[in-house]
Amino acid sequence: MKSILLFMIFAVCQLEGKKFSQDNFKVDYNYYLCKQDLHIIKTQNDLSNAWYLPPQKAPKEHSWVDFAKKYLNMMDYLGTYFLPFYHSFTPIFQWYHPNINPYQRNEFKFQISFRVPVFRHILWTKGTLYLAYTQTNWFQIYNNPQSAPMRMINFMPELIYVYPINFEPFGGKIGKFSEIWIGWQHISNGVGGAQCYQPFNKEGNPENQFPGQPVIVKDYNEQKDVRWGGCRSVSAGQRPVFRLVWEKGGLKIMVAYWPYVPYDQSNPNLIDYMGYGNAKVDYRRGRHHFELQLYDIFTQYWRYDRWHGAFRLGYTYRINPFVGIYAQWFNGYGDGLYEYDVFSNRIGVGIRLNP
Repeated sequence: MKSILLFMIFAVCQLEGKKFSQDNFKVDYNYYLCKQDLHIIKTQNDLSNAWYLPPQKAPKEHSWVDFAKKYLNMMDYLGTYFLPFYHSFTPIFQWYHPNINPYQRNEFKFQISFRVPVFRHILWTKGTLYLAYTQTNWFQIYNNPQSAPMRMINFMPELIYVYPINFEPFGGKIGKFSEIWIGWQHISNGVGGAQCYQPFNKEGNPENQFPGQPVIVKDYNEQKDVRWGGCRSVSAGQRPVFRLVWEKGGLKIMVAYWPYVPYDQSNPNLIDYMGYGNAKVDYRRGRHHFELQLYDIFTQYWRYDRWHGAFRLGYTYRINPFVGIYAQWFNGYGDGLYEYDVFSNRIGVGIRLNP
């Protein structure tokens, strides 16, 4: 119908145009009106046909951006951060003589932590099985006289089963219990065996090693305990870990409990300091991310003169979805596994990924 109407108006306009050309001094206003009507109808026709135009595809993002987002989301486990300035207000522990080749109090601390889903809906459940790994390094990068050694490393591989429960007591007014974690964890500093019982010469110094005090081995419940010298083999061994997660808005609290599997320990008092669990509090608001970790929350406090635990406080200011400015404060025992029974007070500043 619209095509017929357009044809009729076009024909009338052509006739009026001839009339206009015969009289050079007379302006026929009808010809102008015909042109205007024809333009309006064509415009309306174009608008009505706009629905039939194929939809335009959204521009694709760069492949490296997609890769970075997926990679950072995968790494979001216990935090991946880099602290080029990490200062200790207390002396740094070293197993050999403290007056020989001392460590510097300024160092570079960094941690890489990620988890990867291995099986989703495993055994026909709603849960997911994850493979996780966390490694923390304390790097004496500014200690040029000692060739900038890697002072301490913690290794922690895990296998974790996460089951969503979404239990909302009191109708969700006090938040909800979102997840239950059941995992198997190994944590150690990668040192042990013959490295911890080195031969010594007549002067009491280890052969072909830097000077130190002689090794004194004592029996502690039929286990060897290195009191002086040698190296410091530390491992929490294999242990199951149970976690419960509670959430409300931007607040998340995770409480963990771990019993110990009996094994031949080189440091039998390790449990007295690491305890049987910890708690982690996360709070996010806008660009701000606050973290508080409390260690050794399940232990026999009445047995000790002072608390053997620690707290780690962290703050992140998000610059963009990929990185943020990060600050950390640690106070207590066991900043690293190598220092499980050593008190330290430290602070660091750097960056954190996936804030």
